[in-house]
Amino acid sequence: MKYSIAFKDLPFEPESRQVIYVENQYDGRINAIIMENYEQLKRAFSQADLEFIYLPMFFKDEDMETKIRYYAPYLTADVIDKTELRSSFLLGFMSHAENREKIAPSLLYTPRRVNDEWRFHGETIEFAGEINKDIVGIWIEYVVPEIEFECNYILGNFDQPERCHDEDEKFGEKLIHRGKSDLIDSSKVEYSSAGPRFSNIDKHAKLRKNAKNKSSIQLELSLEEIRDEETEEDIEGLLAYKERLRLKGMSLAAIIELIIKGEPLSRLFVTTDNRLFLPEYNNIEIELTPKFKAVYFLFLNHPEGIILKHLEEYHKELTNYYRQMSKGELTPKMIESIKKMEVPGNNDINIALTKIRNAFERRFDEHLAKHYIIEGTPGEPYKIALDYNLIEWEDEE
Repeated sequence: MKYSIAFKDLPFEPESRQVIYVENQYDGRINAIIMENYEQLKRAFSQADLEFIYLPMFFKDEDMETKIRYYAPYLTADVIDKTELRSSFLLGFMSHAENREKIAPSLLYTPRRVNDEWRFHGETIEFAGEINKDIVGIWIEYVVPEIEFECNYILGNFDQPERCHDEDEKFGEKLIHRGKSDLIDSSKVEYSSAGPRFSNIDKHAKLRKNAKNKSSIQLELSLEEIRDEETEEDIEGLLAYKERLRLKGMSLAAIIELIIKGEPLSRLFVTTDNRLFLPEYNNIEIELTPKFKAVYFLFLNHPEGIILKHLEEYHKELTNYYRQMSKGELTPKMIESIKKMEVPGNNDINIALTKIRNAFERRFDEHLAKHYIIEGTPGEPYKIALDYNLIEWEDEE
């Protein structure tokens, strides 16, 4: 059975291709089957370009710890391991709590923000006979392709529902009807009697394939253009950015804000050999090239901030830092690179600030990284926002 459901004040921002299992009461049989076939179900959804979210396994997923550490580097492995979420967690945020008892074990998908609410489609898990065969086989053979098709349609990957023929045409019409009614009416949980719509899966698959091929071609062309224009260093930066996007691609990680209220800021510990560590973030080290580290140390030692067009006034200090980071005398080319950064209006200093930002955001999310990077408004002092009391310098013996 299909229905729509609305939520308010969710502690995370759901993503368009997430499919979340929910239940109002613990169903031991279904949970046992999901646990037993968890990896198989994840793969099936993944192959359909969907992410299956089963909250009891959220913090135990093999790939999840890396993502959680990116979003919340202050969490230890012990805390992550002991944290548990129930599949009823989301129901506490229903816009109409009186309907909570109606939510049988279900899959929620295609979230859309409407004003101050998040509205999902819901599909009740129904089965008969041999449960193991039904819940796994039916999900993979029918439910996953249907949800994938609906996601692609709602996200606009299919131009017109008329591209579907025969039964598929009716399928598209039902999607339009539900898109204009169930999602708009949030006064209560709405159930429809539309029944299963699992016909012509092969035609659905062709449409999905066309959409995927189209996006793949666009990405390939973009990367090829970049290779023609950018230096090797910039390509590496692009790959690092792509990796950050992969790690950030878990908006559900915001749930962990419920574990620790008020996220802590780590000290920035500077060693005698000029290395940068964040002790309270599992001792993460921030690595920078000598030139960019010299820029960072300049601003680190000027908490009052520096106006970028006045950077030339700090030439001697910046050069000394560059020499320290390089651990040797500077070449004429290195000195010239410092001078280029100091020219008012030159973009070199902005490139340096971007590289410094990237070094932090490569290790953890920007909502924390913003405290450690160099930011400001043109014409006004640029500075590091971190409280100077949180900057600790190692004593030389």
